[in-house]
Amino acid sequence: MDEIQYDSYTTLATLYDTQDLTMPSSNAQRIGAIAETRFVAECLERNFEPHTPTTPMPWDFIVHCPAGDLKVQVKSTSSKILSHYAVNTGTGTSTKEHMSDVIDVVAIYIAPIKQWWMMPRDVVTSKTIKLYPKNPSKSKFKKYQDNWSIYYE
Repeated sequence: MDEIQYDSYTTLATLYDTQDLTMPSSNAQRIGAIAETRFVAECLERNFEPHTPTTPMPWDFIVHCPAGDLKVQVKSTSSKILSHYAVNTGTGTSTKEHMSDVIDVVAIYIAPIKQWWMMPRDVVTSKTIKLYPKNPSKSKFKKYQDNWSIYYE
C-alpha cells in the first residue's frame, strides 16, 4: 500500500510541475523557504496580506499594506564574510541576471541572526550587496535594517 501511495504523490508532483519528490532540497532552498515563510508570518503580524503569484513572476509576493500593493522579492543569506553578510541579488540560480525593475521592495533575511532588511528596489544596484548588522559605520544600507516603514509610506 505504501508504494501505491508514494506513486500517487510522485504523479501529483509531476502534474503540478514541482521538483522530484525523490530529490532532497538543497540547504540554500531550505534557507529560502524559511525566509519566505517567516516573511509571510511577519506580514500577517503587521496586518498586511501577502499573496503568492499563481504563475512564475519576478516577485515572490504581492503585499497588500497601507502603502498599497507592493511587489516583493525575498532574498536570504547565511554567508558571513568577516564582519558582513553577502547577499546575492541575482535571479534564480543565475547570478548573471539581475532582479526585475518591476519589483518594489527587496526583503532580505539574514538567517543566522534572524534579521530583516527592507530595501526599495532602486537602492539595490549590484548583483551582490554587503550588509553589516554589527557595524553601522560601514553599512550604506543601515537605515533599512529592521525597518518596515516602506510598507506604511
